[in-house]
Amino acid sequence: MLVTCRNDNGIPLFEMTYPPLDFSRQGGQSPFVADVVQVSNIPTKYLEFVNAYGADAMEVNRILPRFARLISVDGLDLGHLSSVSVRICPNDQVDCTLADEIFFRDDLFRRQKTTIDLDPGLKNFKDLLTGDRYKLEVVFTYADITPYSVDWRLEYGFEAYK
Repeated sequence: MLVTCRNDNGIPLFEMTYPPLDFSRQGGQSPFVADVVQVSNIPTKYLEFVNAYGADAMEVNRILPRFARLISVDGLDLGHLSSVSVRICPNDQVDCTLADEIFFRDDLFRRQKTTIDLDPGLKNFKDLLTGDRYKLEVVFTYADITPYSVDWRLEYGFEAYK
């Protein structure tokens, strides 16, 4: 069993909270194929975060996922979902992989929720998020055919550590 503590990550320097992403998924999606939303060319705004917090960019050793929340904007029940994975990768990569996962949540089927708090992964994304831009993918796995279209909002952020 792997146990880790956020305190083992070092001294927190600053948060990197990104603007929410809004998107829609159509009803009638199959439970046999993952449904992927892909957003390319998202600016990292790394230097803006560094300057806003008066931090020293050279002190940053890690950038870790901090929080994510997936919201049904129209208040619809999300019980048809099986799992959700959020991944980031370089823009020139065709598809993000499971190794690029920043947030996840499984065991969602039949849970009557309109908001899903996602669990952060443990991978260090410093190399990617100190660059210029990245690609984000939200991967939905359905437990049943989606009964209706849903308007989504993804809120998410990272934390830089010394």
